Amino acid sequence: MKAALAVILAVLWLGSPARADTLRVGLVSFGTAAWEIDTLRRHGLDRDLGGTLESVALADPAAGEIALQAGGADAIVTDWLWVSRQRHAGRHIVFVPHSTALGEILVPAGSPLAGLKDLAGKHVGVAGGPLDKSWLLLRAYDPDTTGKIEVQFGAPPLLSQELAKGRLDAVLTFWPFAARLEAQGYRRLVSMTDVMNGLGFSPPVPMIGYAFSETWITAHADLARRFLAALDKADDLMRDEAEWARLKPLTGAADDAALPSLRQRFTAGLLPHPSDGADAAARLYTVLAQVGGAGLTGGAPAVAPGTFWRDAPP
Repeated sequence: MKAALAVILAVLWLGSPARADTLRVGLVSFGTAAWEIDTLRRHGLDRDLGGTLESVALADPAAGEIALQAGGADAIVTDWLWVSRQRHAGRHIVFVPHSTALGEILVPAGSPLAGLKDLAGKHVGVAGGPLDKSWLLLRAYDPDTTGKIEVQFGAPPLLSQELAKGRLDAVLTFWPFAARLEAQGYRRLVSMTDVMNGLGFSPPVPMIGYAFSETWITAHADLARRFLAALDKADDLMRDEAEWARLKPLTGAADDAALPSLRQRFTAGLLPHPSDGADAAARLYTVLAQVGGAGLTGGAPAVAPGTFWRDAPP
């Protein structure tokens, strides 16, 4: 039902084409990109774009993918794996990396589990599905242990509830949910940054970023560059804990206790140095393809040419 509604919305959006010098960004309510755009606007950074920034409300990330392909949005937040697959299918989308933040494994504070090897034979909730990026990285890093885990896939809120009820021994969940769990007293067992380092990717490969319609970005390259520069300024502002007090209603945090953990994980995921990430992504693709197979890659042997926008600002 939700997917059908998303298709209907995308079709309706096509009836309202973007105006010249307008960037329509698809945003999921309570998503981290919405925090950045809110910060950007609140500090007036949108006034320097030389164009209009519009938000397109999305029910979920899948709705964003539909909207971008159907012309209902000019940009969304996603990963380069999805963009590469779309390009292999002939869809003209490009990617600009923005964050290295991925999932983490959390356990109850009193859990006897001390490391990844201890998860063998345990019940572990995994946010998303079998092709979740963090799960694929974990499988590539330690196939022996992950092959012995009793896995339960599900939505992050549901997995958090199952962990609280003692029905799961651990959860591998998205970083905002990990931050909220840590604020409730749960303990980090494994981070995907550690896993990437163990796989030989240091610093971690930026996985998450903005996917743009190639048609739009070709026609509005300057606006795209100014938008990305404004995002960087907003991210710098979000290093300040005072910003998070203001952002609290958007984060879904139950109380102030989660804000320091959210801020730490968000800022840790910001790109530490200018890099488009294409070379590291090409190497990581080979690793992930071995565990994700055709379900992840669509059978493509490598990252599609042109996946990473080469005109992004340094």
